[in-house]
Amino acid sequence: MFIALRCAAILATTLVLFNVTQAAERDRRAPPKNAAEFGEWSGFEGQEQMLGAAVAKAIREASPDKGPEHDFTGREAELGQGVATIIRTLNVRKPYQHEMNDALVKITLDYVQFAKDNGLLKELIENEIRTQKPMLTRVGKLIQETGIRDLALVAMTDRTSCFYQLALDVKREPGKISFKSPYGHVLAVTRFIGQHNMTEKELHEIWTKPRFEQQAAVMGVNIEVSDWRDDGWVTLSVVPEKVASR
Repeated sequence: MFIALRCAAILATTLVLFNVTQAAERDRRAPPKNAAEFGEWSGFEGQEQMLGAAVAKAIREASPDKGPEHDFTGREAELGQGVATIIRTLNVRKPYQHEMNDALVKITLDYVQFAKDNGLLKELIENEIRTQKPMLTRVGKLIQETGIRDLALVAMTDRTSCFYQLALDVKREPGKISFKSPYGHVLAVTRFIGQHNMTEKELHEIWTKPRFEQQAAVMGVNIEVSDWRDDGWVTLSVVPEKVASR
């Protein structure tokens, strides 16, 4: 049984790599006829206002509470630009299906890879924490004032687009937030073509986990970051405070 499963896994990996190679070959064999053909387009170029107006109307109608956060009146062009970007991104299927977090995933992989290659991982995380310190310190004070330690979890996740534009699959519970590591989809391709040499597990251990732990430390809250799991899910949990015995 083990041998059969192993063979199936090898075959599946081979097929993925074959498809990536075939896509690259097709690109090389069919050069673009002009520069415009070489780009990725939404089809709504110059019509973002119209697109945004249609989407704004749909959002208002679908809104469960008709709240102001779902009213884009006066911001139709901005909304249209955002939706056009979504269309462009999701229509990129070569050499792999792009997801909405693609740019953030790639730039994160690039600078963590650079830090790893040059022995600068410690300095990289320290610089991240330094630039985030004003926000983290402010949240730490709020936690002291309110006693709501879950604010630390929100500060590291739902309050910042650096997280919610990166992690697409998220589960929320009291005192706990879990998310699917967003890097594996891209790493499957970039490792194959030699852009990156990290595994997703390694990235979790050298970047994701220590960075979250240091963010929590600045806020004065003990956050437990789960070790790497094969299903790719990462869990951040507020560690209960110890009550001194009398």
